[in-house]
Parts: sequence; structure tokens; C-alpha cells
Amino acid sequence: MTPRIATVVALVAHVGLGAASNVLFLAAFQFRPEWFLDPALVISGGTTSAEFLKWAALTDLFSYYLPTAVVALALWVALRHRGPALAMAATGAALGFAFAGGSAAAVLAMAGAPLVAEAAQPGADLAALTIAFRILVDVVFHAIWQLLDGILLTAWFVGTGLLLRADQPGLGRLGLVLGAFTGAATVLNVVGVGILRDVVLGAGFGLWAVWSVWLAVLVWRRRSPFDRLDPAADHGA
Repeated sequence: MTPRIATVVALVAHVGLGAASNVLFLAAFQFRPEWFLDPALVISGGTTSAEFLKWAALTDLFSYYLPTAVVALALWVALRHRGPALAMAATGAALGFAFAGGSAAAVLAMAGAPLVAEAAQPGADLAALTIAFRILVDVVFHAIWQLLDGILLTAWFVGTGLLLRADQPGLGRLGLVLGAFTGAATVLNVVGVGILRDVVLGAGFGLWAVWSVWLAVLVWRRRSPFDRLDPAADHGA
């Protein structure tokens, strides 16, 4: 598999599995608005919510995190000639995002979902399980996904957006807008404005899907600078 094909596959996985993950999270939260604001309430969701939560987190791992590492490395190859230091910094931020967020998704799937399932069993120590699950949710959702990941994702989108302006100004501008959205959501998470944070995050995820589809088309068509991902071409890099 060439770098160009691998990048397109990663972008397709991001969009397709990302949509599936979002639907599974909705099911795990039983479409209750109050559970979106406070995911720790899922502990009362029973075995059905536990199963949906497990698969939501696993598809999250294989959509938003692992594919991002592939895409980030491809962008580094394509853009490093524009600014080696900025390209390296942006790529490092993306890989940090993939590692931190992916680890959190794995923990939620393999530790968080079993806590929800155990809480539904007769005779379960609901108070202790609720405390344990709330701590896990605070770490996964608020500390990693909505804070650390937000900072790293903002750095990646802004860095790549700046580097893309010379060859693909439209995609570059969209990357800068995405960086603004993820940065704003991170700040809102810190100050505790949950409803507005979730609205901004929802819009940001939608724009990210558009950015990914746009990028996949450019890479597939070998548009500059993504022609550098084709090993059959000699670019003198």
C-alpha cells in the first residue's frame, strides 16, 4: 500500500467510523440531553448502555485517533518542504493527540463499559461504582478528550493550515477555522460552559469531516503538495 492510498483509506475510516462512533455514543447516552452534559450519568444505563459504550469507544479509537496518526505523517511528508520546524511541531501535536486520545478511548471501552455493566447487576455496590466511573469519565472526557486533545488538535490544524496556504489556500483556511473551533471548545471546557462547549464541538466535528473528505479528494487526485505522497513520481525532495 502506497502512502497515498494509506492516507485515503485513513481519511475514509475517519469519516465513516467517526459517524458510526457518534451514533453509538448517542445510543449509549440513550439520547438523553442531560447525559451529554454529564456522561457519568451513563452508569445508570444498564447493560445496553454498557455495550453501546464499549463499541462507541472502540470505533472512536479506530476513527478519530489511529487514522489521524497516518494522516499526520502523510501531511508531514507533503508539507515539510514548506516549513520543516512548523511541520514537525504540527505532526508531533497530532501524534500526541492520537496517543493520548486513543489511550483514553481504549480505557473507556475496556474499563468504563464494564463498570456500567457491573452496576446493573443485582447486589452491586452502586455508590462505589458510581464514584469510580465518575473519576474515569472526568479523566477521559474532560481532562484528555476536551482539554489535552483540544490543545494538541488546535496546534495541528493551525500548523497544517498555515503550511497549506501556498498550495491549497481553501483547505488551509478551513484548517485555521477548525483550529479556532477546537481552541474555543477547549477554553469553554476549562471555564465550565458545558452546553456551549458541546455546540462548538459538534460544529467542529462536522467541519472536520468536510476537511477530511476535501483532503481525501486532493490526495487521491495527486494535487500539489500531495503528489509528494506518490513514490512513483520523482520530486527531487
